[in-house]
Amino acid sequence: MSFFIPYLLFASLSLTVISGIAALGGRAMIFHKLSQIFLALSGLLGMAASVAVFLSPEIGMRVSIASAKFSPVFGLDLFGAVFFFLVSLVSVLCAVYAVPYLRSYRTTYHLPSLNALVAAFVLGMQIVIVSTGPFPFMIGWEIMSLASFFLVVSDRSAESVRAALLYLVMTHLGAAAILAAFLLLAQGSFFADFSLLTNLAGTAPAWVLPVSFGLFLFGFGSKSGLVPFHVWLPEAHPAAPSHVSALMSGVMLKIAIYGFLRVTLFLLPPIGTTASLVILGFGLLTALYGVLYAALDRDFKRTLAFSSIENIGLIFTMIGISFFAASRGLEVLFEVVFSAAVFFTIAHALFKSGLFLISGVVVRAFHSRSLEKMGGLSKRLPVFSAFFCILALAAASLPPFGPFFGEWMFFQSLLGHFSLHDPFVNAILLLTFAISALVGGLAIFAMVKLFALSMLAESRSPENALEHCERPAWGEMFSIGVFTLSVLLLGPFAPAVMALIRGEAAVPSLWLLSVGSAAIQPSVLLLFLFACVLAVWILRRLMSRVEHERAYHRWDCGAPVNASMEYTATAFSAPIRFFFRLILRTKKSVDVLPVLATNPWIASKSFNMNLRSIWMDFGYLPLGRFFIGLSLQVKKIQSGNIRFYLFLIFAALILTLRIAL
Repeated sequence: MSFFIPYLLFASLSLTVISGIAALGGRAMIFHKLSQIFLALSGLLGMAASVAVFLSPEIGMRVSIASAKFSPVFGLDLFGAVFFFLVSLVSVLCAVYAVPYLRSYRTTYHLPSLNALVAAFVLGMQIVIVSTGPFPFMIGWEIMSLASFFLVVSDRSAESVRAALLYLVMTHLGAAAILAAFLLLAQGSFFADFSLLTNLAGTAPAWVLPVSFGLFLFGFGSKSGLVPFHVWLPEAHPAAPSHVSALMSGVMLKIAIYGFLRVTLFLLPPIGTTASLVILGFGLLTALYGVLYAALDRDFKRTLAFSSIENIGLIFTMIGISFFAASRGLEVLFEVVFSAAVFFTIAHALFKSGLFLISGVVVRAFHSRSLEKMGGLSKRLPVFSAFFCILALAAASLPPFGPFFGEWMFFQSLLGHFSLHDPFVNAILLLTFAISALVGGLAIFAMVKLFALSMLAESRSPENALEHCERPAWGEMFSIGVFTLSVLLLGPFAPAVMALIRGEAAVPSLWLLSVGSAAIQPSVLLLFLFACVLAVWILRRLMSRVEHERAYHRWDCGAPVNASMEYTATAFSAPIRFFFRLILRTKKSVDVLPVLATNPWIASKSFNMNLRSIWMDFGYLPLGRFFIGLSLQVKKIQSGNIRFYLFLIFAALILTLRIAL
């Protein structure tokens, strides 16, 4: 089996390159379809390579490019294969989705450049995963970052340009931090592989390791959306095309998690208590902040973006707890929580990619991203609505879907270790449990808001957009349906996936998840819930046959019912705004427009509310003003005197030689 893995990997990477080349053939739809076909084939071969690694008796292999100077640059082990499989699967489904989806936006996007950039984006993520050293890793990282920057700005609107520039600044600050950390650890051996860097890290000066850890945390945290480095994410994800948003949220954020875990598990020495608590603190802050804004935001895609921030925060919370457990000698807690973190990462890639693909259909139907203008779509698209409901329930981590079992293992692990005779450990676990439980409840609220206000009741759109809304094409429904099915299957097969993550034999515990004395059978839970739904449906059918029951329109109290009487997104989230008013910042205003000039009491009033970011208002904007002021002061040395410029060049040369020698 392992004999075919190198060829499958090279074929996958090559087809991704061919996909980008095919996209540049022209504006004709045939080149668009060819590009997506090659990208889908690349993903299928990537999935095959990952499965071959899973089944290979020699888990962990290296694909070598012969060179006298450089170490082998490509490799794939079990840990990398999990993420390579996710990238491949999501890219396949996004390629199928893009074929009909982009047909409606031929005048909005330049399809040849868009498809070529998507191929480059996927290629960058593939290179990051299969890299065996910092040099190819950083090449793949830059390809991924630059391609995603141009994808965000692909519609050339002012909003997209602003979001893309913010993303460009944050992603290159993060890339600079990662590069600096690698250079510190490499000690002049930047072209070496990760195994040599591991040895060098063991002999590095004492100050290098904590500095490198901080740089890695900032670099990968800024790419994954950790608060307070998250400011680009709610702006960039909504601005991109929906299938690109699915790739960015579904797998690009996971590439950042992969990079962080790769350096902390395989490169740096074991993480200590202090560093693990730093990771935990960032994770809890990110999860709470993200879910609060997901519950309040009225933009469909921004709500999903903030939900991704919450999910990433929860993953980093699990990572922090697992490293904390390892530093305290709690091996069982480390193993279970780390497995839950990787499992939840897989689940998030599936349900969030599906939700962003759904956003493309919903936004196209209403010609708006505002939840205030949506509603009633379930009556026109019932199957699509069912897919949306399942993915929203999965995003809320409710049973019997895959994400529930990841969170269940996490919570059971926290509860199972409260009995230890260590007050410090108990305090950390209790605080983590309390905040994570609050985040879980608010996540349910956010997903209920997202689904109910967009799918149920009557359309709030004044243009009555649903009368002429475009039904999703087969390719769009296929991709969304596969994501929905995968989330459904991830539940009953959770024990097998957990066993694969741990590197164990999956067959003996295929249907049982156990943590300490607590055990759960996903398949039994799924059958129980299905039986409950079936019983309710049968009971409803029997009761509907009662003779005295008749169908009649809803009671309207003598007044016609219209969409203005429905809950809006602003009203729905009012309780959350009230209870967390000390944390959240909102800007409210009421605009009054007189109807009759002779009577000031008869007027039309409109209420406006904007969410404000404390990180932008008190962090990034003041910092930006400071650097602008500093730049204006430095600009004064631009006097036009050639001799002064030559002096500055000479001084810079002397300083460089002094540092280097």
